[in-house]
Amino acid sequence: MELAGQLSQAAGDGDEAAVRQLLAAGARADQGDQHGWLPLHVASIFGHERVVRLLLEAAPATALAVDLFESTPLHLAAELGKVGVIQLLLSAAPAAASMLNAETHSPIYYAACRSNAAVVQQLLEAAPAMAFALDAFGHTPLHWALRYSHFNGTAEQVMETACCLVQAALAVQPALGILLQYSQRSATLFTDLVARLPLSQEQWHSIPAPCSDLGRALPAVLERSTAEAGWLVRRLAKGQRKRLRAAALSLARAQRGLPSLPAELSGRILAVCLLEP
Repeated sequence: MELAGQLSQAAGDGDEAAVRQLLAAGARADQGDQHGWLPLHVASIFGHERVVRLLLEAAPATALAVDLFESTPLHLAAELGKVGVIQLLLSAAPAAASMLNAETHSPIYYAACRSNAAVVQQLLEAAPAMAFALDAFGHTPLHWALRYSHFNGTAEQVMETACCLVQAALAVQPALGILLQYSQRSATLFTDLVARLPLSQEQWHSIPAPCSDLGRALPAVLERSTAEAGWLVRRLAKGQRKRLRAAALSLARAQRGLPSLPAELSGRILAVCLLEP
């Protein structure tokens, strides 16, 4: 077996000593196989951090190398959740987080599909604009997180991953539109979105009602806009609205003759009243 093949095999085995010896003997870390895979692709797939570090030291530019499908080592590491390797690759080449493969997907798509919130967060820190970047089919990583949720991860992992993406939204759309497509799985995600970003009356009315979890967002929404707080209340369940009305009246009586409480604090008090008894 030639040196290049031996280096790829040693990289896949995680054999740090053999990789050192082969590099010293003249094996090239930037030489790919018939699939375009470099030793760095191989080491990244298996999560061999020490070998990845050696290969990056030998050929730093390989952090941006692509195989026949235009996938970088980061694409592969992200799909398989190799957190340590991902950090090394991002440190060597932050731009890799924004690179698209032949399917027009950046690495975050694969982490989202796998319901890996930790990796999604890593990639968002490197390339926040990728959170809602569209692929060739008009889909975003949030689409993938929700669409493939029944294949990968528990319900909690799916929601944690989707929440990371929703919290990266810079505007209500397209996040709200995506959540409406998957409304049966999005109750808690509506809350994360409306707590961060202002919605128009029309956008509030598009949220399926009753959406009892919206009560968690009441403090943030009330601090932002009394009009929005009113629209939020209309999306709550009937029993919640009744409890909220009684709590608001009690709070108003208790405050008579006293300085008004800050809106955020009032919202927190009222939100507590929405909790199921």
